[in-house]
Amino acid sequence: MTAVGPGPDQTEPPRPRTVAVRPVGPGDWWWLTRAGLAPEMAGVQYHWLELPLQLYIAPARGTPIRPGPRCIIEVDGVRAGYIGRNPLSGNLEYFLRPWARGGTGTTAIATFLRDHRAGDRRRAFFVSSKNERSRRALERAFDRLGWHEGDEYQIAPARMGWRITVAPG
Repeated sequence: MTAVGPGPDQTEPPRPRTVAVRPVGPGDWWWLTRAGLAPEMAGVQYHWLELPLQLYIAPARGTPIRPGPRCIIEVDGVRAGYIGRNPLSGNLEYFLRPWARGGTGTTAIATFLRDHRAGDRRRAFFVSSKNERSRRALERAFDRLGWHEGDEYQIAPARMGWRITVAPG
């Protein structure tokens, strides 16, 4: 039997992906722990020197140790990332598994900032200078929300990257 599909000079149009952001639930602990300790995270999502801290941070993402928003990002109904409060610093953080990247970050960030931060305080994202993709996703999300730099958010240089502070929710 032969598979039928586009020929070598034809491509299928990209299929729209569904992106959902939902609060972390009790069944997410194991997934958050494994995803947070994945080798591809070191050196990109966080600095190599922070690797020992991830032994605490990764499992703590799935527990309500300290108050603050914590959400799972799902792409096409599958867990694909996390966005919310870092359990150690209190700053905001997000990550997506490599297979889920490609336009989904902007949607997830905008949804999180619009729908999941009610009553939350001013918080900051720290973005590594090696992670320009994440900075662009944040800026596109702010544009999508109609936010203006200096009003709803601020971008400032930080050690090894940028500090992007968002207004209270």
